[in-house]
Amino acid sequence: MLRVSFRIAALVASFLSPPVAAQEMLLAPASIMPAVAVIDDAAPALPAGASPNFEPPVADGAGGYLTPNRGLSTEETTWHLRVALNVAALGCRGAAADQLIDGYNALLTTHKATLTTITDAVAQRYKARFGANWQAYQDDAMTRLYNFWALPPAKEAFCAAALGVIRDVAIIAPDSLPAFAATALPRLEAPMLAFFVKFDRYRIARTAWQARHAPASVMVAAQAAPVQMASVRIGVGEP
Repeated sequence: MLRVSFRIAALVASFLSPPVAAQEMLLAPASIMPAVAVIDDAAPALPAGASPNFEPPVADGAGGYLTPNRGLSTEETTWHLRVALNVAALGCRGAAADQLIDGYNALLTTHKATLTTITDAVAQRYKARFGANWQAYQDDAMTRLYNFWALPPAKEAFCAAALGVIRDVAIIAPDSLPAFAATALPRLEAPMLAFFVKFDRYRIARTAWQARHAPASVMVAAQAAPVQMASVRIGVGEP
């Protein structure tokens, strides 16, 4: 009986003691517990200064955009340069503001004869295209052009580009302005094009994010008329 009592006591002790694995889990430090993966899928951020409803110019299919500066004559290119620098002189602020204003005024003085010829040539082109209503068409085009150069999200980079152009135009010969405009205009437009690319990338990312987070479609099954099942008899010897 004494031997049986020892066995019973050992059996009872084994039931009362937690399993070794359970003890190890109770004593396991938090550092070795499995980590929970956190997926960061926040909505894409709108580019700084941009409006959600902004519409960039139509893409040209070759990596560029159909801006007001496409397909210009030599005279129109020079005119668009003058408009861009005018916007910079009026709208750019900070330490470079005075340089832009002084440089633009110097441009008007140094290249007065060339700019007068350019102004007349541009007006003649509008007259040839639109006849008696040419002035209204030119005014509309100039409004869109001024708005293009005054794009708020690109303002800082545009003003920096304009300062460089103003400094360069100060040292060219009076008859070199049209040739200078051909290379300077793309420099001024580059900040706008960069913003258009950034905004289009944002729109693509936003569309993809919205697709990932769209509510799951609820499929509603059409209620079909009940089908009458024929009874089947299964028996030995039936054909």
